[in-house]
Amino acid sequence: MVQVRLFGPTRVVPATGAEVRLTGKHGRILALLALQPGHPVAKDRLAETLWDNDPPRSYQQTLDSDVCVLRRRAGLGPGRSSALATTPAGYVLDPERVGVDLDTARTLAARAEVEPATTAVRIASAALEVASGALLEDEPYAQWAEEARAGWSRTEYGLCLRTSRVALVAGDLALGVTAARRALGVRPASEEAAVQLMRAYWWAGRRADAIREFLQLQETLLEELGERPGPEARELYLTILRDEGPEGEDGVDAEHLRLLLQLLRGALDLTPGVRAPALDTELAAAASAALSRWGHGGRAAAARG
Repeated sequence: MVQVRLFGPTRVVPATGAEVRLTGKHGRILALLALQPGHPVAKDRLAETLWDNDPPRSYQQTLDSDVCVLRRRAGLGPGRSSALATTPAGYVLDPERVGVDLDTARTLAARAEVEPATTAVRIASAALEVASGALLEDEPYAQWAEEARAGWSRTEYGLCLRTSRVALVAGDLALGVTAARRALGVRPASEEAAVQLMRAYWWAGRRADAIREFLQLQETLLEELGERPGPEARELYLTILRDEGPEGEDGVDAEHLRLLLQLLRGALDLTPGVRAPALDTELAAAASAALSRWGHGGRAAAARG
């Protein structure tokens, strides 16, 4: 079977022979057909795509010639026996003779949705491995490629979240972290993905990383949406802060102290009338003064009530 690869550069692996990278018109034709194997793509649609909506009058002859070259270069066979067939509705790839990595990844992702945890981890891992690299890397600006990437990113996001969750249940903590991180890479401002990554770090014993992820989430939401993390993220964050780790674990290391100072500075910046000092050595005094004012105000308010 001929294998077409759309993740990364567009390329084809013939049944016999070495991998061939296809660029220009030949790569575009193959990619457009491979996005929906088994479904004909009309010649006029191919022409509009290849010539930016302004095909020449003689485009059919030129397109037929390009397809003939593509068949030969991709090892798809000649004429009527080709795995790239000509039909009254247009050109079509035979899914029985041509495998497409995107199609494989979609199928595996769908299977991972319905399998038990242990099996789902294996299948989802295979799907993520198939989908390595950017989809349609050779077409960074084409609208049809952007639409294909948007469709896959929705599938990839859900797949990564489910993979992380079932991996944690199955005890594969490393995969739980990797998949959650990949979900966040697909949607950098996703609170759902950030919470899952926090949980994965925490379960994997990486408490400082989990705390750092909350701080990053808070910064991202404030900058992009003007919002703060929701209840689930805050509650998980507080739970992680209260978790001192296994008995005997030394949690007071330089990195942990740095994170605590960062938290303290952030809290002071949010306190009315208080500005966090630039130097870490001055933070404790500023925090103490703020708490003192808050306590006095709180007692006065209680007395007035």
